[in-house]
Amino acid sequence: MRYSQEHKAKNHENILSVAARSFREHGADISGIGTVMKKVGLTKGGFYRHFESKDDLFVEAVTRAFDEMGNGMVEAAESAPKGHALRAMIERYLSMRHANSPGSGCVVSALGPELARKPVSVRRRVEASLDAYRERLLPFIPGRSREERLAKCRLLFSSMAGVLMMVRITSDPQLREQRLNEAKEFFIRSFAE
Repeated sequence: MRYSQEHKAKNHENILSVAARSFREHGADISGIGTVMKKVGLTKGGFYRHFESKDDLFVEAVTRAFDEMGNGMVEAAESAPKGHALRAMIERYLSMRHANSPGSGCVVSALGPELARKPVSVRRRVEASLDAYRERLLPFIPGRSREERLAKCRLLFSSMAGVLMMVRITSDPQLREQRLNEAKEFFIRSFAE
């Protein structure tokens, strides 16, 4: 049975959405093609009508995750009072909600070590998505030059990703919240004031 291009595009979007969430929640290695396709209601054999390989799905899913995260960060910045955009992004990133929701959160904090183990060809494609994500955040980062803002953005968001990874490892809910609050205060004081 032949499907329309519209139907194929809808299935492609569904696969990406499920993969982006599943990879962040469980890791790409655990969330195999079969698992993702089953969650979408399609067969594993249908996968190759949409993607050439699991690496292609991985890159597209990571790109989707960066887009989703970027949307949330920009929304936080744009809805903040004047002069508090970066503070709002820090508070959103280092929130308990984000710490407790890896499936809908930052792909770097959820998949960082896994991303680092991917082949160079995959990492280069992921880097392009990371660069696009950073570009969306740059207007909200203070600094005298683009280079200074970019350096601050790289340092801040890579540091916050590390904090979030460590918080997610912590089993005690009170300690999790304490560590998030300490990090928030530090990053706001260091970058947003």
